[in-house]
Amino acid sequence: MLTRNPSVGTKQRQVGVLFVASSLFSEAAANALIAETQRLADQPRLSGHLRFSGRLARDPASCAAALQELDLDTLDGLIIQLSTFCTAELLHTVLAALGERSVPIALWALEEPGEIITNSLCGAQLWASTLSRFGRKFTLLLGNPDNAELAQELAGFAAGARAFAKIKGARVALVGSHADWFTNLAVDPWALNRALGITIVQSTLVRFLEGCKADPAKERENAVRWAEASFDGGDAENGRTTLGRTYARLEAGLDRIDADAIALRDWPEILYAEDFKGTWAALGELQDRPVPLAPEGDVMGAVSALVARALDPASLPFLTDISGFDRANDRLVLWHYGVSPRLADGPRSLDTALKQESFPLRAGDITLFRLSMRPDGALRIFVAEGEIEKQRSGANRAAGYFRPTGGGAEALIRRFIVNGYEHHVTAVYGHWGNAVRHLGRQLGVEVDHG
Repeated sequence: MLTRNPSVGTKQRQVGVLFVASSLFSEAAANALIAETQRLADQPRLSGHLRFSGRLARDPASCAAALQELDLDTLDGLIIQLSTFCTAELLHTVLAALGERSVPIALWALEEPGEIITNSLCGAQLWASTLSRFGRKFTLLLGNPDNAELAQELAGFAAGARAFAKIKGARVALVGSHADWFTNLAVDPWALNRALGITIVQSTLVRFLEGCKADPAKERENAVRWAEASFDGGDAENGRTTLGRTYARLEAGLDRIDADAIALRDWPEILYAEDFKGTWAALGELQDRPVPLAPEGDVMGAVSALVARALDPASLPFLTDISGFDRANDRLVLWHYGVSPRLADGPRSLDTALKQESFPLRAGDITLFRLSMRPDGALRIFVAEGEIEKQRSGANRAAGYFRPTGGGAEALIRRFIVNGYEHHVTAVYGHWGNAVRHLGRQLGVEVDHG
């Protein structure tokens, strides 16, 4: 399969881990915990994502020094381990250092089921109550460094914090508007800005298309992207030439947009334009670009894709419909266009009109989610984990059977519909439900579990 598209960047982001303690409790016990904690850096989903303070904070001066080492301006989140009980004196030091930074905070308390050596859990209660009085959101992490579930929670918090940092203050380009009569995709730009600091930069389709000019050599060069695809009309050479031209022109237009994510009204205007035949197939190839792209003018779909890229920078998130329910086999059918062919597991084919490219989706673990905005401007998140099955769906476009973890396909789709979510979800390979739940806590929003 072709891999000519530039690879998505894989720069890893980090959360800081601050260790706090009191002179009333054993410094040796605290240092032993720190040594255990630092070994977590080798865990698969934590590797490269944690930055540890180099000292134990036991008074305001050492706390300020530890925070300076962590470099708060470069952190996506801050985990504070109560290595022993600690009064709120150091919390005030932390909050003063954070200032106006909207950095997600986690308080980490230890278990101590027998002898109480550190009294960490009581300290976390004191800090949590104080944070609540300050109106600061926080996440509670509970467990010892050798606990596997605790490691998963740390990874979830870190991934959620990466996503939080990615979407806060982002610029989302809206080219045109939502697709014809997809009024459920409309977003109040002021409400989105108040909720997440996101700016919607809107431009017209006319202006976008004026910038879709490509060099003929570039058009020919991109025809090779469909070298392995078959063409139902039989004229493969002409089909590849047409697709290469459309890809190059759309790429040129997208290159002119300065944004973190893009929502594009691709149909009906672009899809049926004579100079842009094969738009949907081209959009699939364009999903490999570092800036995520959501078709049909779906702004929150673009924001959700931005979240997915933060969870896994190398991922290829795609917007999809949940279009079929297979009651007999307790599964759903995912079906959409504009999906990267790098996610295919089987032949790619184009219909006679070059309107649709079809291929089966690759089998594997997958997460469906949507960051959604209610009519009153409040945010919420839907998330469901499961797998794409090996058995291929008979649907055209990019399609696959999705089986939710633990079953319950009918309950999932009923919940999604009855709760009024828009008719799109973002799909990303891997199980990221825990990270999405942590993002919900960090944003202070409701999370619906499918």
